[in-house]
Amino acid sequence: MRIAKRDDWKTEAMPSASTNITVEKLYLQEEFDRITAGVIPEQMEDKWFIFYEAPWVYLHRSWTGFCIFKVRFEVVGESVKIAEVHVNRDPEQYSNTDHERDASMLSILLDSRARRDVRNEMLGYIKGQSKEL
Repeated sequence: MRIAKRDDWKTEAMPSASTNITVEKLYLQEEFDRITAGVIPEQMEDKWFIFYEAPWVYLHRSWTGFCIFKVRFEVVGESVKIAEVHVNRDPEQYSNTDHERDASMLSILLDSRARRDVRNEMLGYIKGQSKEL
């Protein structure tokens, strides 16, 4: 598996118009390894470019290169937890302003990379019933 690096795709820095949200998640080391391997888009339908530069995981929209999420992780015992999350709030780059939906979307993206079952989270997100995570 090829590990994604920043220079594998066009990226823009997280704008100053950003905010912090709380997302409480814990991952096993092997799940974290899958997350940090990242994602390099291979076709037009691939919407995200994801890469890791310790201690941050960056999640960019593939078509624009805009940084939507920036997530810092910390080791806790034999697991890894989300310690800090920045979310883009530049209305010209990202129109969402709902912290709860952002937390839900980020959880879906990270959990799917970790190979966790995200079907219920996806249904809740699609129905607009995302819960605080």
